[in-house]
Amino acid sequence: MTTARWIGVVWLSVIPAIVLPFTLLSRVQAWYGSFLLWCVLGLMVIVLNVLATRQFNAPAQRDNEGAGHE
Repeated sequence: MTTARWIGVVWLSVIPAIVLPFTLLSRVQAWYGSFLLWCVLGLMVIVLNVLATRQFNAPAQRDNEGAGHE
């Protein structure tokens, strides 16, 4: 998957962290309802970021001319 798609997946996982506490969890009086959700989604975003950036360590491909270096 391309990096742009990974960024989209990360944003799609961030949206529930904003929406759910104010909708489905609005009647939960204890703070740990939203906290658990944010912890789970936070770990999910960390894993998605690791997956999105794992290809950054790959060596850069050089063009046939050696990038203008002689």
